[in-house]
Amino acid sequence: MKTIFYFLIFVVTLGCKETHIPAPLLKPLVGKWRLVANEYLENGQKIWRNAGKQSYVISFRFDGVILQEDDLPVCCGPISLNINGENYKITPQENLPVNPTCFLVDCIGCDVWDIALTDDSFILDVCKIGARSKFERVP
Repeated sequence: MKTIFYFLIFVVTLGCKETHIPAPLLKPLVGKWRLVANEYLENGQKIWRNAGKQSYVISFRFDGVILQEDDLPVCCGPISLNINGENYKITPQENLPVNPTCFLVDCIGCDVWDIALTDDSFILDVCKIGARSKFERVP
């Protein structure tokens, strides 16, 4: 009888395990990324400049939620991501902590962030205004 009791507890515990499996489209994007360069218009030419001290880290969670370096949600984040031409609607699957900085921000964000993803880098185009940023995966 004791064996059956422990077996049932094991099965119930196993069934309660949370799974954080990202959608196939999102899977290559999940993880931490560092800003390495920004695109600028100079003398009519688009050029890339190293981000230097303006560099920061963002991360994409398994459900598409975008987090700052301190694991708080970004302010004015998108509703969906356009990854290499395919749309992914962000649906938080876990509670998000409140980011107190966001109370000080007047959001005029864009609903969709366009991401051109390659192996270990992506180019982010927010609002399609031509101000693109290049990120590289943080090992």
